[in-house]
Amino acid sequence: MLLNKVILFFCISMLCSLTCCADLVSDTLYLTWKRSPTTTMTIQWISLNEQLENRVYYHRIGEKEWHEVNGHVTRFPQSLSYLIHQVELLSLEPNSEYIFKLYGSPKEYKFRTMPVNLNTPIKFIVGGDMYHDEVEFLCATNKQAARFDPLFAIVGGDIAYASRSNPFQGQKIDRWIEWVRCWHQDMITSQGYLIPVIAAVGNHDVSGNYNQTPAQARIFSELFPMPGNQIYNVLDFSYYLSILLMDSGHANPVDGKQVDWLKKTLAERKNISHLFAVYHVPAYSSVRPFNNELSQKLRKFWIPHFEAGGIQTAFEHHDHAYKRTYPLLNNQIDPSGIVYLGDGSWGVKSPRKPKNGRHRRPYIAKFSAERHFIGVVLQNDDQTFISIDPEGKIIDKYRRKI
Repeated sequence: MLLNKVILFFCISMLCSLTCCADLVSDTLYLTWKRSPTTTMTIQWISLNEQLENRVYYHRIGEKEWHEVNGHVTRFPQSLSYLIHQVELLSLEPNSEYIFKLYGSPKEYKFRTMPVNLNTPIKFIVGGDMYHDEVEFLCATNKQAARFDPLFAIVGGDIAYASRSNPFQGQKIDRWIEWVRCWHQDMITSQGYLIPVIAAVGNHDVSGNYNQTPAQARIFSELFPMPGNQIYNVLDFSYYLSILLMDSGHANPVDGKQVDWLKKTLAERKNISHLFAVYHVPAYSSVRPFNNELSQKLRKFWIPHFEAGGIQTAFEHHDHAYKRTYPLLNNQIDPSGIVYLGDGSWGVKSPRKPKNGRHRRPYIAKFSAERHFIGVVLQNDDQTFISIDPEGKIIDKYRRKI
């Protein structure tokens, strides 16, 4: 009897494994960007080793002729079982709708390219610290975020909590795959468009967490590709929006080359209407001590350049709570200063509460120990930020003219 039960368990396990493998490609497809969101789209998915096909067919909605594009495949870092596929579509029409499908599959997907101006509002979402606990907390916020009908999403690190503190130990690949599955399943707008995702790196995305090199962040950089191998980067949306994706001391030092890059990048974008920075560890924390080492470094090496270079809003994470600061300039409240938003609690089971009244820090305008994402609406010179919990309750709303 015991032997029969063991055989039955083994057969069921094998069947489940085969089913999961058979569905892997269709369950892990997602969108991101490497270049201009107005004219490109990058399609990625995960497969088993033997599934080498990389062809995608696509056409603009309203047209009938399918275009074929071949991509490339790389081995999933630290895994002998999986591959990451990438197909980049180029020379697309701005502000347009497209349909695509994978070779050999009848299933069709939709996406939108970004407009070249802000004549009509655009919406996107921001959040971080995602797959921290059980997957249901991640999925609940995913589903609510998709109801915001964003054009794209920015995630600010600690995405799958797959890394280990020892840089020589492998990451938990199953958590990355589960995160991608949930994104594919949940992040679709009410009109059926896939929601592209771009990402900044966090400590739990890098083997070793802090003071590592880009080599320890290869999984992150393969899943969220950008030009170069330095991890930090910038994505430009025509002339109206630039998003700086920074590395707060995980795969690169906060100072040195990253500061040189920051100064150059901001100097080249003096005429951009909306200029945002996204990174993981906060410069103006809500829960951790104000003078923790990394926050001090950010305030010393980054913030003066943010202020001189025209950054209007910085999205911070890591503290597992929600905060909004007053506009800050030279560490003082100033209407012309930068607002620091977030602190990352997308999928954490128990958001943190500050100890010893730290939420009464004079720079904090709003604090809440709640899971959330931030919805952003831009139109012309107007910025609106809405913090929303997984049940759809508005935690905070802030609007400013630039």
